Amino acid sequence: MALVSREPIHTSGSSTSRMARGFARVAAGVAALLVLSAALSAQGGDKAKVGEAVKADLARLADLERTWFEKNRTFTIDMRSLGFTPTSGATVTMSYASARSWAANATHPTLQPTTCVIVVSAPGGQAANDRPFCMESADAKQTVTQAPRQQPAAPVVKAESKPVAQAPAVNPSAPPGAAPKVAPKPTPQVVVNRRPGRRAVPAAQVPSTVVELPARAPSSGVALAGTRAAGGVADAGLTEAVTPSQFTERLGAMVASALEVSNAKMADVARDPYESTAEYQGRVAQAFAAFQRRETDFYARNTRTYVVSIPVKSVSYDADREVVGFAVDPIALPTARSFAAADGAKLSVACYTRPYFWCSPDAGMSYDGTDLWRISRAAARSADVLAAPMTLVAKFVVGRRDDARSPAVSLVSMELQAKGAAISRWDAAAR
Repeated sequence: MALVSREPIHTSGSSTSRMARGFARVAAGVAALLVLSAALSAQGGDKAKVGEAVKADLARLADLERTWFEKNRTFTIDMRSLGFTPTSGATVTMSYASARSWAANATHPTLQPTTCVIVVSAPGGQAANDRPFCMESADAKQTVTQAPRQQPAAPVVKAESKPVAQAPAVNPSAPPGAAPKVAPKPTPQVVVNRRPGRRAVPAAQVPSTVVELPARAPSSGVALAGTRAAGGVADAGLTEAVTPSQFTERLGAMVASALEVSNAKMADVARDPYESTAEYQGRVAQAFAAFQRRETDFYARNTRTYVVSIPVKSVSYDADREVVGFAVDPIALPTARSFAAADGAKLSVACYTRPYFWCSPDAGMSYDGTDLWRISRAAARSADVLAAPMTLVAKFVVGRRDDARSPAVSLVSMELQAKGAAISRWDAAAR
């Protein structure tokens, strides 16, 4: 019987061929990795350069806004007025602007999904942390849509302890009854979250019958920046019923008197040759204290509650929604013109009347109460709102407020009257 060997037969030709093919595959893989690495490095370098260029655009926009604020005492959302054009190829959008803050965001195709943001909340726009920064689009959108007076949320480092549960270790060779050896407690694992902290978004509230936000935006950014929220004050002791023109006259007289008081200079205190230095200094201190109280005493004497009866026109009624709409003529407000022609006119009063009255130097106090007055069909028919004369009775408190340098006009309440009887009412304190 012939013996047959079961060992594999190796030939030099077949082994060399397989080794050559293996080296070729390895070389091709290494080349592909090198090409991919070079491409990623180039892309990362380009992305970093674009990000710096976009942030440079936002920094230049901040400089222009700061210059605008120095001239107008407010920021603006009109980038054309600022003379701003991005040079990085980014799309820059103004999110909001007011007398105290502004925000903008910039996007670039190379940076997707990253968005660069700047939020300036210092009145002069010169805070140390008001610098552009880039983050993912969802976080950037949340940062810009927060309250304009807040700083952008700083990155939060959050430590979470995650202990690893582990059963006690038992030695099988230990004698019976011996206490088992317990393994040492595991060290808690600290997980660091470097993503910016997100604030919890409150649940949406069901809207009441009074719609707080007007359907029409104010006519200009000046009206938006120059008008603050209504309310915040109580009725003054003295109340006077006036017409819109009389209300304008009262405001003008009070502004003139307040300006005279604020510009007054302290009278010189003559020294008696027979009094000591201590006595003279005491009289000077008393005179200075009385001088410092002059504004407080002035507003204590002149603060008033004015009930202004404003005629209504262009009345309409939406029977499906049960909403009464109408228009009123603007109320003129006192203004002051700067010596610089470019500054234009400025309001001499501080308005706390939004969102239903908007104040600007050109238009005065303009009413916008869209969807405010909801009246049932039965009540509207009984009052005959489309034919009967109607009046908007607005109550304003004119006096001093701690956050305003000039006399303040604060909207307290409004009442819609038809045929001399009230058919609906709005109160700032009950919002």
